[in-house]
Amino acid sequence: MADPLRILSIGAHPADIFDQSGGTMAHHRDQGDWVGCVVLTHGARVHDEIISEQMFHMEQVPDADDLTNMMNERAEIKANEVRAACRALGVEDVFFFGADDSVLLPDKPTVQRLARFLREQKPDVILTHFPEEGGGIWNPHAATGQIVMLALGLAGSVDPGDRNPPHRVMQIFYWGCGAASLPSKVWDARGGYYNDLFIDITDVVDKKLAALDALASQGYGGEYARKRIETSDGAFGTAGGVAYAEGFIKANAETHYVLPVTDYARQSARDSDHERMARYSYRIPTR
Repeated sequence: MADPLRILSIGAHPADIFDQSGGTMAHHRDQGDWVGCVVLTHGARVHDEIISEQMFHMEQVPDADDLTNMMNERAEIKANEVRAACRALGVEDVFFFGADDSVLLPDKPTVQRLARFLREQKPDVILTHFPEEGGGIWNPHAATGQIVMLALGLAGSVDPGDRNPPHRVMQIFYWGCGAASLPSKVWDARGGYYNDLFIDITDVVDKKLAALDALASQGYGGEYARKRIETSDGAFGTAGGVAYAEGFIKANAETHYVLPVTDYARQSARDSDHERMARYSYRIPTR
């Protein structure tokens, strides 16, 4: 058996790590790997039932001090939901960077702070946003991917004031949803990127559903969670020949000693059309 991996999932907002890689994280926890999460921003402005829902329909929002206090309270509610979602996946280590989600940019202080965190935690594998998602820098998901890539470069060298030695990761997997989705905007047509890895999460999709249900204040629970899993993870599953999957884009080509023919490819080659359709048409009970 290989040594356990250290896997770090880095998301822009409180919900991102769960809807993009919750099933994959659960698998690695089940096999004994260390899995940690970083939530880069407090996310108080995004998908919140008070800040981004009720206030959208107000004539005026509260004054600066009251609004700031309210956003701090909502951010703490979101943080508690993230902790609950992590417990549903068996993940114990979650780190909140608390960056403001107003305008997220790959600035030097944020990159340097994340680089020092990477040297300290020494992850082997990074899961994060695609750096050109949704057009690039004005998309907070893409900005997070760029922050991660800059931080990884910096973490591979020394930095005055940080006594930890340089650190490099084995592989980076970008979340496929958004990076290689159905084109619906002009920016989606750029690059020709595609998902080149699917993780079968059929056996842990109930854990992912529980994690999304924990994110109640953000609107991710209930009907949205079920719709999202069927449409996104179900679509990835169909592409990968299973019921539910999460899609990824590998940052780096891999080297193997022999050709990497997977057990899934072997099984698929032996199945008839109807057997394959039955496998990816399966739906778990979601009630």
